[in-house]
Amino acid sequence: MDQTTQRSGDVADGRVNKARVNARRHSGRVRALRILLPVLGLVVLLGMGGLIFVFNLLNSLGIGNVTLTSEGLVMDRPELSGNDGDRTYRVLAERAIQRLTNPRIIDLEMITAEIVSNPEEKAQITSDKGTYDSSAETLQLFENVRINWSGKYAIEFQRVDVDMKTGAVVTDRSMQVQSKGGDIQANGFTYDQENGIARFTDGIKMVLRPGADKTENPQ
Repeated sequence: MDQTTQRSGDVADGRVNKARVNARRHSGRVRALRILLPVLGLVVLLGMGGLIFVFNLLNSLGIGNVTLTSEGLVMDRPELSGNDGDRTYRVLAERAIQRLTNPRIIDLEMITAEIVSNPEEKAQITSDKGTYDSSAETLQLFENVRINWSGKYAIEFQRVDVDMKTGAVVTDRSMQVQSKGGDIQANGFTYDQENGIARFTDGIKMVLRPGADKTENPQ
């Protein structure tokens, strides 16, 4: 065999090996997506369900000290806790301000909520600010909106609008879902509670980490 024939054979073998490697990588990505996407979808559905459940309780928040200021009627550290038979819950805010110009609107600061289904399943919801409109039955959360599910999955929003009547959740700002196996980022998101559909829109990006340490938690 001359050198030219040998070089041609080496090049062909290299191409075959590269194709095999690429095929294995593609197959691995497909398998990871088949596992990751349903898991992240379930996490989003659980998180949105928890969000709606907790903030449907806003009308029942217990009131601490109440003062009248130029901002409105200020309630310090309103809190609600209880058990509905399937889960325990606790909702707390640093301040709730009922507007003088429209008493049906309440501005909330430093909101924290926790839902515990069992010792291994717990959802924590936090937001720096929120606006609750009792007449329209809507809630807007903004600034550092986070949902953490059992320390394994995290959902972050810049802002999110919740319709209490229908259970719809909408945002046109960037959001992301984080997990040990991968992340999803998008610039828009809608959740239809009635049909159980979560939809990511605009600038969707995904990062896969199929070999990530199973003990690692999202930040």
